Parts: sequence; structure tokens; C-alpha cells
Amino acid sequence: MVEQESRMEKKKREIKRHILEVCEQLFVFEKSFENVTMREIAQRAGVSVGSLYLHYRTREDILTTIISEFLKRHLEQMRAILEVQPSGITKLTRLFDYFCDMSADPYVTVFARIQLSYITLPKILKTESSSTLRMLLGDLVDLVEEILSLGQKDHTLYLCDSPKMAANTLMRLMISLFQSSGMIQNELIPLPPGEVDPGPAGAFLMLKKYLLRSFFP
Repeated sequence: MVEQESRMEKKKREIKRHILEVCEQLFVFEKSFENVTMREIAQRAGVSVGSLYLHYRTREDILTTIISEFLKRHLEQMRAILEVQPSGITKLTRLFDYFCDMSADPYVTVFARIQLSYITLPKILKTESSSTLRMLLGDLVDLVEEILSLGQKDHTLYLCDSPKMAANTLMRLMISLFQSSGMIQNELIPLPPGEVDPGPAGAFLMLKKYLLRSFFP
């Protein structure tokens, strides 16, 4: 009986994973989150609409799961890269470099295209997977706080606020930049031609330069 239940659970996980892979293809590479329906997802995944709703109640639930897995993957990579850095300033510099590299990720582009309106955002916050997303974002803020605390102790960084407040503020700024992914500001306020990459990566390089300076005494 236990073995039978185990096979059922495995099959359930495989179906959920397949649905996520289908949605990643639809959301990121083919269409957009706003233009995909649950019926279309079910058709592409080869499951009934009823079966789809058993696994994911809404599109927002699927999206939140995809974002959570994306963030978890990058958090693990960040920790591995930052672990070998010896000081607060080298860790913070490497973190900014990592964010710059992340700006070229196609998943960041699709997340940035999603308009978190007063209609969409409450739906995302009500999903079953939103608690995981909140926890991961909290872990990211904690990671930045550890870096800033180390920099304060080894005197390589200057903070005019507590490490917790500075980390919270810094991550709010970074998430806002990822939301726009450099697209809106590059259209309305383009960077001077020939000086930096006009894409999101160039914007993050400029941000890195000025943010790092703000942590020097």
C-alpha cells in the first residue's frame, strides 16, 4: 500500500513539474503571462482542465511557483559565490556583479513584463506558494544584511543606518529595477550612446558604481 501511494505521489510531482515546464515555455518564450489561459495551459500540458485545477488553482499560483524556483536557484548560486569572498566590500561588489549577470536571464525579462497591478498583485499574494516566495525574499534580505554587517565589522563598508534597514532598502531598489528590467527607463531616459551597454546590464553596471560609492565613508 505504501509503495502504491509512493508511485502516486511521484506521478503527481511529475505532472506538476510538466505543467510548470509548459508554462515556462508559454510565459517566457512564446507568449506572455497575461495572454495565456488555464485552458490553453491544460491543452499544451496534455491534461484536462479539471486536472490542472487540482494541481494549480490559478495562473498566479503557477507564476508564483516559477518565480520561487527561479529565486531559490539563484540564492543557492549567490551563497556559493559569496562564501569565498573575504570581506564585506568584496562580497557586496560580487553581489552587484551577480545581479548584473541576472539581468540578462530571460526569466527576469518575463517577470519584468508582468504588470503587478492592484488586480494581479493581490491574486499573487493569495496563492498557496506565496509563503515560499516571501520566505525566499526574506532569505535574500538576510543574505545582504550579513554582507553589510561584515563590512561594518571589518571597516570596508560605511552604513548610515542599521544593516537590516540598509539591506531592506537595497533589495527594494534592486527588485524595482528588475521589475522594469531596464526597458521602460531606457525608452524614456536612454543612457548616453557609446558610453555603456544600453540594455539592462549597462544600467546595472552604472547602478553598481554609484551604490558602491554610497557605502564608502
